[in-house]
Amino acid sequence: ILPKLPGIRCVIFDVYGTLLASTGNEPDINNPPHRESTLRTLLRQHGIPAPSRPSSLTGHLDALIVREHEQAREAGIPFPEVDIRDLWSELLQHPRDKRLEELAIAYECMTNPVWPMPGARELLAALHEREFVLGIISNAQFYTPLLFPALLNSDLASLGFTETLCLFSYRFRNAKPGLALYETMKDCLSGRGIQPHEALYVGNDAEKDIHPASETGFRTALFAGDLRSLRLHQGKASLQQPDALLTELDQIIALLPEV
Repeated sequence: ILPKLPGIRCVIFDVYGTLLASTGNEPDINNPPHRESTLRTLLRQHGIPAPSRPSSLTGHLDALIVREHEQAREAGIPFPEVDIRDLWSELLQHPRDKRLEELAIAYECMTNPVWPMPGARELLAALHEREFVLGIISNAQFYTPLLFPALLNSDLASLGFTETLCLFSYRFRNAKPGLALYETMKDCLSGRGIQPHEALYVGNDAEKDIHPASETGFRTALFAGDLRSLRLHQGKASLQQPDALLTELDQIIALLPEV
């Protein structure tokens, strides 16, 4: 479904499942035994002693995330996010230094491999050349921006993204599908003279991406290019419907006005 969307000046992307493909929660990659053995191997490689307790480090890491989420909800944040570095530091009783960050990055790469969606780099280059304003709203951690130079050979600025329009959940301690990141983006765009209906948000999740973006006034495109990551939430009839439905990233060009 590829209607023309006149007046679009800005394109905002989700990351995981949209610009980058991911294993998601595939059991052969993300099962607990694999995670635990991976972590203990990485601790030895990075020279970080494993705490004697708990016996399951990954299980305790999961419990720490749950604890932080529960405390944030009690404080009035309905969709909280953590900075995973804080929890790694607590789990391993190790300072939040470069070695800890390298461990966290290695663990993420081995338990949740990601790679570029077909056509991602070419699309971003085309949008940048046509001088569209580019932004990101993503549930993400500190390592997410590092994926772009690693996988697309360019940092976010070189790909055409505006730094102040790259909203990663860990920085705000708020996550999608909450409206907080979308409202922040709306304010950031307003400062640049861009109204919500002049921005197109592209994501793979009907509940976390399309619905809150629509509620904030953005135009929306649901990306259905990867069966691993496509989230339709068909049982939730109250969700807003996307303006466009894509199966290839380069189809975004067909939606946009000539600049």
